[in-house]
Amino acid sequence: MLCSGYAALFAAGPVMKCDALAAKSFGDDVKIDSATLVPAKGTLPEHCDVRGAIWPEAKFAIKLPTEWNSRFQMDGNGGTAGTISLGPVDNAVRKGFAASSTDTGHDAAKEPLATFAHVTPENPNGKRKLVDFAYLSVHETAAISKRVIEAYYGAAPKYSYWVGCSTGGRQGLHEAQRYPEDFDGFVIGAPGVSLTGNVTRRLWIGQSQSGDGAIPAAKLPLLTKAIYEKCDGIDGLKDGLIDDPRACHFDPARDVAKCASGDGPDCFTSAQIDALKKIYGGPHDSKGKQIFFGELVGSEPVWPDNFIPPSKTVLPRSESQMKYAMLNPPPAESWDYTMFNFDTDPQKITEAASMLNPQNPDLAPLRKRGGKIVQYSGWADQQVNPRPGIEYYDAVSKRLGATETRDFYRVFMVPGMFHCNGGPGCGSADWLSVVMDWVEKGNAPAQIVGAHVESGKTTRTRPLCPYPQVARYKGAGSIDEAVNFTCMAPPAGAH
Repeated sequence: MLCSGYAALFAAGPVMKCDALAAKSFGDDVKIDSATLVPAKGTLPEHCDVRGAIWPEAKFAIKLPTEWNSRFQMDGNGGTAGTISLGPVDNAVRKGFAASSTDTGHDAAKEPLATFAHVTPENPNGKRKLVDFAYLSVHETAAISKRVIEAYYGAAPKYSYWVGCSTGGRQGLHEAQRYPEDFDGFVIGAPGVSLTGNVTRRLWIGQSQSGDGAIPAAKLPLLTKAIYEKCDGIDGLKDGLIDDPRACHFDPARDVAKCASGDGPDCFTSAQIDALKKIYGGPHDSKGKQIFFGELVGSEPVWPDNFIPPSKTVLPRSESQMKYAMLNPPPAESWDYTMFNFDTDPQKITEAASMLNPQNPDLAPLRKRGGKIVQYSGWADQQVNPRPGIEYYDAVSKRLGATETRDFYRVFMVPGMFHCNGGPGCGSADWLSVVMDWVEKGNAPAQIVGAHVESGKTTRTRPLCPYPQVARYKGAGSIDEAVNFTCMAPPAGAH
């Protein structure tokens, strides 16, 4: 693996004792709670585990391997955060990185979902905690991590990397836009470029599922079958993947079996078809004006985990985010997602959007200092609609120039991949090695080989191409081997 190969190039060790870090001052707003030398165990090497907090409540963990590769990696969060991403941090330490993560300023066990942003006498710092969740705690943790690293090893990191998907992708784009000096390379997965838009979309879908339009999970295989029959072969190859769902004009009223009467297992009622049209069409106001993108075809197998009954994950999270972190003025405590008004409420979340959504296309400062971004999304992402990420890349290209943007920023779309991973696509890839090779050796990724892995075994590989290029079959050889595909520009007017 490339990361391991790089690790031997810059071996370094500490110049002070681990526990001495606990007594060292890193500023009035920073409190170091502990610094413990942890002996090697299993695959995790000996390292110094530093825990602390940044005012008001942003807890962090920094882990410093005794044998250091002179690099720093910071790992992002998921959902509404509230926990430190210790698993990814440990994985980075195994590769020789000094690594850190933050809980973004709140404890999810004590303040679940977005309640941390609700200002009460018991939670007077709610507004600041929302800013910390949006972007600030990541920057402050990156800064303190580098200071701790320099104190412990006697040298600053030679290279610094951000790695995150979902919320972590959104955090990474905020870093690239607001604090381009923090990292040299970014792995940006499934970024919530429009968190407020995605939350609005989920409430729209939730409302469509609160009445007669509720779609039983048992009917999803029927829907999926109809979609693949319609969409799979559009790219010229029937392979169980929808190459670009924007090219498939699926119409539930035309393309799924309708129930003549009643509600049978092999058909959809008129109310369910209307609900499907709302899901794919996306939120609109009462005059028909589009508010946000609708669902792309291909994610249907994981709808039960996200927004159709009996989902208990994404819809409650989105309701909480809208209630406590987005609507201004905040609604009454009795408010729920069924009360969101698509005519009047979108105007009440613009302030939150400016804070939460990383949409500034001016990445010139990052480009000037040599920073690199590798961004990826699954075309079948059921949680974070991938289209705003593409729109953002296009906005950067328009501002800086297409060639100039490709020199430091590339997007890779993965057909068939769900949110961050999973699905029938070939979404397993060593994204960090790709961005390291670009940052440290100047090797821009012309393509990335992605794999589909089942039970630890690779069953298919495909080239993942820099957007807008797409992978096309050469016409000979196994369709399960990447070597038999090439990256090329899509046909004119394909979308």
